[in-house]
Amino acid sequence: MIQPLSRLRRRLQEIPRETVIAVIVAVLAGSVVFWTAETLFPYHSSNHDEGVYLQQATLLLSGQLELYAGDLTDVFRPWFFIEDGSQLYPKYTPVPAAMYALSMALFDEPRVTLAVVAAVTTALVYRLGSLAFDRRVGLVASVVYAASPMAVITTSVFLPYAPTTMLNLTFAVLYLRAVRENSIRSAGLAGLAVGIAFFARPYTAVLFAIPFITHAAWTVVGSVRDRGVWPLTDPARRNALTAAFGLTGVAVALAYNARMTGSPLVFPYEVFAPMDGPGFGERRILGHSIEYTPELAIEANGYVLRYLATRWFTAGL
Repeated sequence: MIQPLSRLRRRLQEIPRETVIAVIVAVLAGSVVFWTAETLFPYHSSNHDEGVYLQQATLLLSGQLELYAGDLTDVFRPWFFIEDGSQLYPKYTPVPAAMYALSMALFDEPRVTLAVVAAVTTALVYRLGSLAFDRRVGLVASVVYAASPMAVITTSVFLPYAPTTMLNLTFAVLYLRAVRENSIRSAGLAGLAVGIAFFARPYTAVLFAIPFITHAAWTVVGSVRDRGVWPLTDPARRNALTAAFGLTGVAVALAYNARMTGSPLVFPYEVFAPMDGPGFGERRILGHSIEYTPELAIEANGYVLRYLATRWFTAGL
């Protein structure tokens, strides 16, 4: 008994100081988010989408993807639900809701998921900074992230942004580990993470993955040019596995579309508001419509960047 304890003590002493502090920061981040969700948003925020995700979580716990309203379909429809005959289904994919459902099932408290997401994301920021630079940079990055009002507030409410960020950062960390260590396992897990991220928020996941896809293509082409197509080079094997698991997630998302909308290429939110998407021109959702022009895009994004720098980033200016 003494020997295993001494081995454990020796291993703990070998853990870098920055890593220990980063773990403490991650736990504090999770605690602050839980406290914020409990005290600042006891009845949720003014964003009605929270109710959609919690309703989805309840549906998943009862083994359903839709509400079966029958004759009451025209009388009662929850926010952002789509009418399909006698059934109602949400415009959002079920990935974030599944995360909330898990803590509802285990603890009868969905805010546990918010705390876990905050802690894990903070730890991932530390790990990403450590891989890209060094542990000190990673630690500073994790503190700056965890202290930002954007991270605290968006993670304290039942919206998809923080869970999707966690999935995307998981992909980034695993991808870099696969490259650094030539790890097939990390490559496969990276593909799984980005596949789930695509199911959660397709557009966000694709935008986040584009630089990594570009790097993967560049390394594969370079290795094939230097050593030929067969046997497969290490970059080719790694990235083929990442792509396979990633495309599996895409396939699941398309299968979900087919189940809900009848077409794998039509997402539920497209059915709900066909004119609410990226691009210029008329954009419309529910009773609100606007002509989205390049001038309006510059003005709107200017506000976003200014508010990010002065209000939502750590310490502002």
